[in-house]
Amino acid sequence: MKVLILSDIHGNSVALKEIIENESYDAVWFLGDLTDYGPNPDEVLEILKDLNPEVWVSGNHDYANAFNVDCHCGEKTHELSVYTRENITKKLLSEEDIKFLQNLPIRQEKEIGGKDFYFVHACPKDPLYGYMFDFDPECMVNEIGRKIEKDVIVYGHTHFPRNGIYGQIAYFNPGSVGQPRDGVPQASYGIFFSDEENFELRRKKYDVDEVVKRIKHLDLEKKYEDMLVKILIQGSV
Repeated sequence: MKVLILSDIHGNSVALKEIIENESYDAVWFLGDLTDYGPNPDEVLEILKDLNPEVWVSGNHDYANAFNVDCHCGEKTHELSVYTRENITKKLLSEEDIKFLQNLPIRQEKEIGGKDFYFVHACPKDPLYGYMFDFDPECMVNEIGRKIEKDVIVYGHTHFPRNGIYGQIAYFNPGSVGQPRDGVPQASYGIFFSDEENFELRRKKYDVDEVVKRIKHLDLEKKYEDMLVKILIQGSV
């Protein structure tokens, strides 16, 4: 089985469509953050519902919209996050959409090929907000300090792709579909080949100009419009 792994789409339906229309897959895992920053969170949500991911966890931005709380994201993008939440996401999502987000889990577990997989948006210790740019053993405890013993950790949140092994633990971050921040302005995603128990990172070019055009049609404050466009064009904050 070939699994498509997506994370951090952030309202960028153009990038999402480029992937799903040009990639083959048997199942989908989505690691959270379909909302904020980008111009089409409502469209992204509908596409994801159609994809019916067998793994779907809430991201910190999804949780913020669902329960009207702060996203606790990084300092460089926090102000932009709050602005786009109020001026894009909340204007486009319906009450039904919000209720859907409220019912998303913040973690999921699956046994695949005899191995225990652990799915979160951020890191196991802090599944909504903790940043794990590379594997961190201190992240492998739960809320009461008990060690989390899993074979595979699949996560997102950082917008930086990672594929590695720490001791006996495999860890994989597909990066960001809609807002890559590692300096490569291409949609980032992952593939898991279950028969081979192998992860693969992939990138795909998409029509950045189209997303910029959609942002410019939103009549945002120039300061925030410029910030969004810069991130998309440069692939970095």
